[in-house]
This record gives sequence, C-alpha cells and structure tokens, in this order.
Amino acid sequence: MLRPEVVEKLECPSVGLATSWAIGRRSVPCESLAECQSLFKRQYWPFPKAKIGKSSSKAAKLREQGNAAYKQSPDDPAKALELYNQSIAMAEEGSADLGLGYANRSAVYFNRKLYRECLQNIELARRHNYPTEMRPKLAAREQRVREQLKETGGSNAAAKPNAPTRHCSIKACLEVGEDGEGIRTNRSLEDGAKVLVEKPFVLVLEAELAYQRCDFCGATNEHNLRPCTGCTGVMYCSEECQEQSYQRYHQFECEIVDDLQLLFRGPKPTRMFHVVLRLFWHAVLLFLEDPEAFLRRVETPAELEQYRDPFALEPTDYVLHQLAIYKDREPNPEDSKDMTGRCVTQFMAILMYAIAVKENVSLWSRLQAVEGSEKLPHILFRLVQRVAAMDHKMEGVTCFYPFTRRLRRSSTPNAKQSVDEQLQSVVVLTGPVAEGQEITILDEE
Repeated sequence: MLRPEVVEKLECPSVGLATSWAIGRRSVPCESLAECQSLFKRQYWPFPKAKIGKSSSKAAKLREQGNAAYKQSPDDPAKALELYNQSIAMAEEGSADLGLGYANRSAVYFNRKLYRECLQNIELARRHNYPTEMRPKLAAREQRVREQLKETGGSNAAAKPNAPTRHCSIKACLEVGEDGEGIRTNRSLEDGAKVLVEKPFVLVLEAELAYQRCDFCGATNEHNLRPCTGCTGVMYCSEECQEQSYQRYHQFECEIVDDLQLLFRGPKPTRMFHVVLRLFWHAVLLFLEDPEAFLRRVETPAELEQYRDPFALEPTDYVLHQLAIYKDREPNPEDSKDMTGRCVTQFMAILMYAIAVKENVSLWSRLQAVEGSEKLPHILFRLVQRVAAMDHKMEGVTCFYPFTRRLRRSSTPNAKQSVDEQLQSVVVLTGPVAEGQEITILDEE
C-alpha cells in the first residue's frame, strides 16, 4: 500500500489508494466484501476526521473581502456575492455577522435593480441580528425599493420563473422494452417530439460552486442562497430545497461534509462516487424506516424483480430499481481489467463506508442499534458497481438521471439528449419513431 504521506499528496487520494490496494493484491479480488472489510485498516486513509466550524472572525474577514471585490467590480458583482455567501455560511447562528452578510447582499441587489431579492435580504438581515444602530440604513433602502416597485407597478424584471417541481415529465406512450431493458414507445411518434424531461434525481456540485449554486437543485438564483445552520459547506436557493436536502441526504452528510471533500477529491469523474453515496443514503433511509422489509426486498429476487420497471415506481424506490436492474456478477479470471476493477470497487466501497458511515457519529450510533445494519456495506458495494451510470459531462455538476440512463446508446440514434439551464435532461426525437420501436440516444462513452 502507498505510504500515508504519499496518499496525502495525490490528486485523487481515494482512487489512488484503491488502485494501490489492487496492485498489492496482484488484481486478485477478496472472496467476499467481508474479507475486504476485515483487511482494511483506517491508517491507510491519512486524513483525520475534521469539520470546519462556523467562525465570526472568518465570517467578518470574508465579508471585508466581499466589500473590496464589489468596490473593484461594481458592474460584475459575482465574486463579491460569492464572498458574501461564504461569509454568511461561515457566520455563527445568532451572530451579527449573519445579519451583516445579508445586508451587504441586499445592497448589491438594490444596485442591480433586483428588488425582490433586495427585500428578501433586508428581512433576513433584520431577523438575524443586524446591529440596531445600523437599522436606519436598512429602512432607508427598503423605502427606496418600495418606491421603485411602485413606479414600475411592482415588477421585478430580473426575477426568474420558478423551476418546475415535478421530477420527471415523460410521454405517456413510453414503456420498458420487451426484453426488460431500454425504453420503447407503444405508439408512433413524430420527428421533433419531446419525449422526456427529467431533473436530476441526485446531483453533486463541484466544490468551487458551493457558494454559487443550490446544493440540492443546482440553481444559481442570482447568488441569493441560504446557509446550512450546521456546516459551512452547502447553501440552498429556498427553504423547500433545504428541507428536501436534509431529508434525503444532508442529515447524514452535515457532520462529514469536509471529510467528503477529501474522500472525493480529484478529477471531476471522481464525483460520481459522491453521487453514488447520495443514492446510498436513500437506501439507508429505507432501511431505517423498516429494516426487515428493506432487507427482504433486496435479498429476495422475486421481490426485487418488482422494482425493475421505473414507470411503476415512486422516486423513493429508485435506489431499489438500481439494485434490481444490476445483478452482481463474478469477474472473469482471464480478464485482468475485470479483476482489477473488482478489487478497486471492493476497496472504494469499504473506504466510503468507513469514512461516511462508521466515522459519522450520529448515523453510526443509529445503525448500531438496528439488526441487519451489517448488510449495508454490500448495498453500497452494489451501488458503487453502478458508478458508470452517473453523468459527469456537465460543467460544474455531476448527476444521476434514472430514466435517461435507461435509454439504450447507439451509433445511429433516433433521439438527441441535452441538458438545459435548469440541469434537466431533455430527450427529443430526431426522426419519426414507429410503434414498438426503442428510443435511443448517441453513445458518447
């Protein structure tokens, strides 16, 4: 195995360490995941558990940097707003620094005629201990905003329309292919028909975008973001996104957000493993809700088979769908690439479980009290085997689109897939498609 001081310097320490593991074993996988887990040593991973705490002094410094950036480029305030957002994320709950950060943002929005955003931040500043002696300045700004709104009839020209709330919009004629794979149509469709519009079921932002976009939906929202009260690493465009994030994954990640930055450090494709982890959290939620029922579903082929058709499922069952359509298979001993891949996958699953679950104090204490939790590493392993199903080609974000992923790839496709500004996967036919014919998109992999 690589020495800890070498691992620390790797561009991609997790995959580098996993590759070192495979080399050390001469590409011979462990006979079971349990064996791999028993051989794993925590000292292989040289990074201690850590969390960047909120800090008034750091928040103040970031706010000052934001002021300087805005003074330098008032017509291009993106950098200033990002620094204000970092300050807001770093500010301690109940501190005046939080209110000051919101007030600074309100000034930028006022100057850019984003009056709705300005009023929102004025109210946030008041609610978060903006200094009493400075409140007349806020009141004067609010009065000017309301005067401007009165003159313009209450409009906010720069306000963006609300994003659609449905996860997926699919042509009613689409269904799973005859062989249980792919997606076909049960009636003829014309050239240009839009057959699928799908938001990411799971997404992960690049670290440098943490203070520019919503961690849950990926929206920029004019940098008008709200912080997590428990960590400094994520922000949200709305209360709804914050609640959805917490319910689906952030309740598990809040404590380890900085550990995950190290775990998934590296070239952008490395973030596919983080997307897998967020998919795994859905499995953990189902397990904690009803351990016996969850394990029965994933361990009984007949029950798991019921989750093969994505058109018949609720979004909460998509993780079961992934387990249903991908059957674990033994690697080919004659294929060195296959054997090495198995070694790397085993190690990555165990490393991810060790850092994200076993060292996650609040989650680990919950799991230890539940019978059957020892089977969760294998669930994670099976999902890691699906890592290639994640889409890392978009700039700044890595996503998982369950329905788009079901479309077969072809060198002569009859549809084109693209991603719009709202990160929705849009599939449009490039020619007429007959009844019973499969929808295919270009193979770019």
